[in-house]
Amino acid sequence: MSDRTESAYLTFLSSQERELCAAISTDVATEIPFLGKAGAAEATAWVEGVVAGVIRVLAGEAETETLVVHFVDLAGRGAAAEEVVRAVTVCRRHALRVSLRALPEVSGAAEGTLRLSACFDAAAEGVGRHYAKVAEARCRDGAARFRSLVGAIGNVIVIIDEDGRISDWNGEAERVYGCPRDEAIGKDYFEMFLPPEVHASIRADMRKVLAGEPTRRYENPILSRDGAIRIVEWNVDRVVDGEGRPVAIVGSGYDVTEHRQIRERLERSQAEIQAILDNAPIVVFVKDLEGRFTFVNRQFDELFNFDRGWVVGKLDADFLPPEAVKQNRDNDKDALAAGRPLVSEEIIPTKDGVHVYLVSKFPLFDDGGAAYAVCGVSLDITARKRAEEERAELAQKIIDAQHAALRALSTPLLPIANGVVLMPLVGAIDAARACLVLETLLDGVGAHRAEVAILDITGLREVDAEVASGLVQAAQAAALLGAEVVLTGVRPAAARALIELGVDMRGIKTLGSLQQGVTHAIMRSRGRALSR
Repeated sequence: MSDRTESAYLTFLSSQERELCAAISTDVATEIPFLGKAGAAEATAWVEGVVAGVIRVLAGEAETETLVVHFVDLAGRGAAAEEVVRAVTVCRRHALRVSLRALPEVSGAAEGTLRLSACFDAAAEGVGRHYAKVAEARCRDGAARFRSLVGAIGNVIVIIDEDGRISDWNGEAERVYGCPRDEAIGKDYFEMFLPPEVHASIRADMRKVLAGEPTRRYENPILSRDGAIRIVEWNVDRVVDGEGRPVAIVGSGYDVTEHRQIRERLERSQAEIQAILDNAPIVVFVKDLEGRFTFVNRQFDELFNFDRGWVVGKLDADFLPPEAVKQNRDNDKDALAAGRPLVSEEIIPTKDGVHVYLVSKFPLFDDGGAAYAVCGVSLDITARKRAEEERAELAQKIIDAQHAALRALSTPLLPIANGVVLMPLVGAIDAARACLVLETLLDGVGAHRAEVAILDITGLREVDAEVASGLVQAAQAAALLGAEVVLTGVRPAAARALIELGVDMRGIKTLGSLQQGVTHAIMRSRGRALSR
């Protein structure tokens, strides 16, 4: 495990220490008579020592042997061997139960659970070794006493002679193999309790052990009496007679079938999750509080053309420019501060150019509710953003074209004869349109070298001060370009409004109808042409 995952799992286990001690203390008081008689305070103190020792071993602060010493200490204080073995079993059961609760959400819980199991395996083996030594020291007291000690050990103990026949085994072997000791003694171990496909390999291993090569932590399948296949992890050594000649092998084993199944389920679950994340069309990553990557999916590595797992332990600054580093780190901090998912857009330079990602970032919390990392789920929206920009650009072009068309329609300028232009005004005129009228009229007079410009106001809704001022400005400006402005379509209401407003109409010729204005303009234009 990485430092971060170890820390998260140990933090979880430490947070459960009080609950774990209470649960174990309750059981040992009833299941272990020695501790039950010792009193609650003494039993609790002993349990607290076990739990603290387990955490120290998992943290690398102590060796497993210190845990063995703690269990064996019960024997030194007068506890029976079976009580010591049962103490290991009770502590193991509760520790694994608590640890398994961390699997769905605590990073590193799977590896931690396996290490915890291995820790108790080692403790059980150590207790077994202790009693094996005790048994060896007292072997002179008779085989019966030796068998009673071996029978009390929680591990499977099997003794097999050179011919492969069972010489002895203990109570745990009876349970695992499903066969009483009296029925097993003298039977061919290979034919009765091993699947045929492993006979050859185990016979070869047995010869090595007899030759002086003991095996440690060796797993093999065994066949119980009911036909079930179980997995046992063994430590195997040889037994020698008084002259040092090998006469049998002795195996001390532990039934790891359930632990193997749990491990396989964990590994399969982890593989499924990894496959889902690697094949999803998204980028997924996790960073610790210092900003170091602790997990990325395959899409992340492919995005930057990284070797698989290269980025784990790295910072953004190890492969991104400063502006991207600041952007990412600011968003990380915002998500951690908010304590909930935050969505933002991030601009990231990748192996094939700059991409835009829609990123959801959210904190990951340990069992105590403290944030220990930030997770990011990113979707590439570069194509969508580009399409949006193109649509916006096209929409703006359409709007500009529409505006140009509307301007042309709102202030049309029509050349109707040589030197004569006509601008019919319809609807309402505001300040913006008055400016447009003036601009269009001056451009038209200059472009067509007009001598007469007819402004027809037949279609205007009303003539107010703003309209009147605009007409006067247009006439004065046209005069400066040498053109006469003729105002046509002046209805009685408009004439009255012009008079009431006191508009100075000098320089502007007014006629009642557009026809009159056109006739006037053409005649004036012809007259000038003849005078030339």
